[in-house]
This record gives sequence, structure tokens and C-alpha cells, in this order.
Amino acid sequence: MKRLVILAILCIAGTASADAYLRVIAQRASVYSGPGTGYRELGIVTRNQVYQVLERGTRDYWFKIELDDGTQAWIVGDMVYPFEVGDEEEPGTFTRMGRAIKRAILGPSPVPYATVGLAASAGILDGEGVFLLRPSIIVDPYWAIEGFAGLSPRSEKDVYLGGLGFVLRLAPGAVLGPYASIGVGAAHISPKADNYVDPRETLMALGAGGGLEITLKKQITVRIDARNWTLFNENHSNNGQEYSGGLAIFF
Repeated sequence: MKRLVILAILCIAGTASADAYLRVIAQRASVYSGPGTGYRELGIVTRNQVYQVLERGTRDYWFKIELDDGTQAWIVGDMVYPFEVGDEEEPGTFTRMGRAIKRAILGPSPVPYATVGLAASAGILDGEGVFLLRPSIIVDPYWAIEGFAGLSPRSEKDVYLGGLGFVLRLAPGAVLGPYASIGVGAAHISPKADNYVDPRETLMALGAGGGLEITLKKQITVRIDARNWTLFNENHSNNGQEYSGGLAIFF
């Protein structure tokens, strides 16, 4: 019955008409470079996302759609449901601007179908500069195991950071994706040659906070981080805040 409804709508609207759209009804569904599972998988779409229908497959039950970044892909009809778009009021200026910005610079997140990621960030830590690399293994769209390694160069000493933690993505697959993270590791304090006050030592490092991932076209992801770091041993501790930003890539 659902197939008959879809076919009827597409016959009325035309296979390439802007009036023919599909809504994803599965929690997650793969899209392919051609009308069949034997073609290369291009990504994952999620429940309630809506796409324009460009073409209906001549064999089986497949539809060609256009993704948010302009990529054309095929999805099996059992994963979607059609709806018609009627006339609507002229959108306001800010609505048109928002839609134009989204079409021009934003794209779908690669996280739901990636297995590894690498982020490079720069910013400030405790009022000083910091540079960090964060490789990750993506367990599922929500959880990832993330390492960190970096340097905070200071006028009188250098602070080297390294460790491992977890990332929880609160809206996996979203163009604007917030996340929370926690990590534990070590911080090695290395005084400069003319610094006779600070000792050379290695402290435990605990970082907790979160941030935001913004996915642009071509699967380029901007990452913004804010977290609190505690460096400590059995004798003393020190807190500092990290505010950093950078780029992330996923494979």
C-alpha cells in the first residue's frame, strides 16, 4: 500500500519535480551511489530527515535523492515515506537568509558512518597558549574513545599533555552537534633553562567539559572546545580552563 501511495504522488508531481519529497522513517538508513546495495555506500541518513526526489529507479524500489551537501544518492523505498509540498506563504527575510546560509556552507555530519577521527585545535589554557591533537575511535554515533596530546608553551616553562578519554555526542548526525567529554592522563612540566623556581615534574591531568561540532560542505568540521583541567599530585593541584577551536576530519 505504501508503495502505491509513493508511486501515485510521484506520478502526479513528476520524478524531478520540486514537489516530490521523501521523509526518512527508519532510525538510520544507508544511501548508495546507485539503486542497489551492491553500489558504494555514500553515507547514513537518520529519522525525520527530508530530501527531494530526483528520480525513481526503473528496477526494484529505489529513489534518487539530493543530500544536504548537494550529493546525489539512492535510498531504498522501505526506509522512507512521501509527502506533498503545497503553496506556502513567502518566508521572511531572516528565514530566507538562514536557508541560503545552510545551502551555501553547511552539510551533513560524517560522524554516523565514520570509524576514526582526528581534530587539531589551538587556543588558550589557564591564560596561556595551547595546541592539541585529538585522535578518536568512533564506537557508535553517540560514543567515541578520544586521545589527546599537546603542548602549552609558556614564558618560564612548557606543559606537555597526554591521555585518553570519552566523548558523548548529544545529537549525532546533526549539522550543529553538541558533545560532552572527559579525559584523564598526565601533564609533564618542563621549566625553561633560566627557570630555577619551578620543579621538573609529572602531574596527573583530568579534563572535563564539552563543545560543538559544526559541519561544513565537503565534510569539513569545525570544532569548538571548552573544558576545565585539573593538574594534581599528592601535594598540590591547579585548575585551568581551556578554550580552543580547530578543524576535525573523519574517515
